[in-house]
Amino acid sequence: MSLRDQTLALIEALNRRDFDGVTGAFEEEAVLDLPDGIRVIGLASFRDTLSAYILRHDLSLADMLVMTDSAETRGAVECTLKGRDRRGVDAENGVDGGPYSLPAVLILSREGELFNRMSLFAAIRP
Repeated sequence: MSLRDQTLALIEALNRRDFDGVTGAFEEEAVLDLPDGIRVIGLASFRDTLSAYILRHDLSLADMLVMTDSAETRGAVECTLKGRDRRGVDAENGVDGGPYSLPAVLILSREGELFNRMSLFAAIRP
């Protein structure tokens, strides 16, 4: 599978909240870097950390531009990170900070058929 197609399939799985599908695209010792400075290594930690982050912020990726190198080992996705601000959530009254959209970049790398690193960088909310 081309790196571009593999990247798009990964993003589709992320947006569907298919975390088994996401982790199936990564090596056992994969590295995950998130915008808040969290770094984890290893597939179990990768899955747990990523799923908690995505679900906590109700994140999805949209408006994507996928770029890959000629060797098909590294790719970048310029995108919009859509989420929901949960700061100050008032669970009793169902009030939260509302939806937001941020410019973001997703970096992926692979040496073989599976990804070995994913890094997500996003603009900071004011």
